[in-house]
Amino acid sequence: MLNSLKSLLILNLIVILPSYALEQVHHHAQHVPVWQSSLIGGLAGAAEVALPGQALSYWMNMRIKGQPFVLANSYRGFAVNALCEFPSSALEKIIKDQGSELVANYQLAPLNNIQKTGLSFAAGMAGALIDTPSNAVQIYLQDAANLKKNSFQAIRALGNHLYRGFVPNSFLKEAPFAVGYQVLAPQGQAAVRPYVGNDLEANILGGALAGVTTAVITQPGSVLRNKMQNEWAALQPKTFMQTIRSVYAQNGLKGFFKGLPQRGIRTALSVYLYATYSQKLEALFNE
Repeated sequence: MLNSLKSLLILNLIVILPSYALEQVHHHAQHVPVWQSSLIGGLAGAAEVALPGQALSYWMNMRIKGQPFVLANSYRGFAVNALCEFPSSALEKIIKDQGSELVANYQLAPLNNIQKTGLSFAAGMAGALIDTPSNAVQIYLQDAANLKKNSFQAIRALGNHLYRGFVPNSFLKEAPFAVGYQVLAPQGQAAVRPYVGNDLEANILGGALAGVTTAVITQPGSVLRNKMQNEWAALQPKTFMQTIRSVYAQNGLKGFFKGLPQRGIRTALSVYLYATYSQKLEALFNE
């Protein structure tokens, strides 16, 4: 696991550096219309899924299942994944942008860390309402037994099991990931700034540490969600707590971190790509 953490840290350093070289960070908040938050968040999220999110998510799931990576199957379920990522990312950005503006205007002061954490957690929970069934359909279509099925057949087959894994996905993955991206990263940058030479180094190192930390913290949620969704037909394990006991019984604590390098790569890349896509789209709208 130590080697995985080292690899993630190095990769974060590699992919975060270009994002700060491309353009300066804006320090002054500005009003963002709801429609613009929705469109920018949705397009940026869908673009990240297209490349490389889809293939890396599939790779992680194969690691969790203990099965080989098959490139031809990696984009099974892409259409529904990208389609659902648009409203999911849009909803999270709306909650972040509009919620922050409302709270700041109400109290006539910037948000404190508790308020930022609460808004980010709520944004992640809201996103999980869309992400959970989307992931269930994607996993169903990528199963070797379902390679000839389509998304509509997957939805009919899953039925009321579309939301299996919602608890670990929302509370242990999506919500804390949003907190890590929106709150932990800026705090990490502020914490290392007194010990480095300039803001650029602080942003790179603080962002890298936040990326590694977020990937590690949220990986158990990914493992538990995927295990529940992979085994939906047998309904074994049936509940969230039974799933925890099952993972631990099979592989001990390390079982909760299966697929961490694959998801860590996606986490590092998605931070860079999402930020870049968002900046370009915002610049386009503001011309």
